[in-house]
Amino acid sequence: MSQAAIDPELPGIWIIPGEQTTYEIDQDGNYHIADPAQPLTVAADGAAMIWGRTRFDRIGGDSDAPIGAWRDRDHGDEWLFREDGTYLQRWSDGERTTGIWVLDSANGTLWTREYRGHLETDGARVKFLLPSETAVTYGYTVDAGAWALLDPNSWEKLVEYRRPQGEKPAARTKSGAAG
Repeated sequence: MSQAAIDPELPGIWIIPGEQTTYEIDQDGNYHIADPAQPLTVAADGAAMIWGRTRFDRIGGDSDAPIGAWRDRDHGDEWLFREDGTYLQRWSDGERTTGIWVLDSANGTLWTREYRGHLETDGARVKFLLPSETAVTYGYTVDAGAWALLDPNSWEKLVEYRRPQGEKPAARTKSGAAG
């Protein structure tokens, strides 16, 4: 498979019905996985925040939260939220992950989506290029509402993703301070 554009029906957000995890593909074929957005509360002085059930202290930056560097009080994990809507997370064990984020000021939630790899398509197959693993190829079908991964040999359906209620292709692939 070449570095050609991905199938135009794939960009956007997908779910497996009954699960909370979202699977997002952007226009460039970058693949992200996310749990639901979590409430974000920031201290008046901007030196601390609570995101979901985790408490963080600011260790760098002076922009409006979450932009800047933060350390988890309980585990020592560090997060760097950049103004361009990307983040870098350094776990206390040294592992690093990256992704994209959106702050929804209207409902006070922060949503992060972890980068997992890149997709390539050729019209019949989708190839998952994963940073630390061997590439995996499946057959696939896709339309505006359903994306099915197929066994590449038998062409039997393995899993079916759906667009969330009211979601259209590439409708929420933006990131950054306002979503």
